Amino acid sequence: MKTEIEIRARIKEVEDLNRHVLDGTMATVFENAPRALMQLAATSWLDGLYFSLGEKRPRYEHEIVKACRKTRRAGR
Repeated sequence: MKTEIEIRARIKEVEDLNRHVLDGTMATVFENAPRALMQLAATSWLDGLYFSLGEKRPRYEHEIVKACRKTRRAGR
C-alpha cells in the first residue's frame, strides 16, 4: 500500500510530465488525436490518484476552456 506522501509525489510527477497537455486548449481526436489521447491518459491517471486519496481532482486549463465554450454555445 502506498502512503499519502508517495501518492502526492506521483501526482506532482504526472502533472509535471504532462504540463504541456494539461495547460492550453482541449484537443479532440479530429483536431489533434495524439494530444487528445495524452490529455485523456494524464487526467485518467490523476483521477485514480486523487480517488485513492479520497479527493476530487482539480480542473485543468484545457477543461476550463472547454466548459467556457459550452456555456457560450448554450447562451446563444
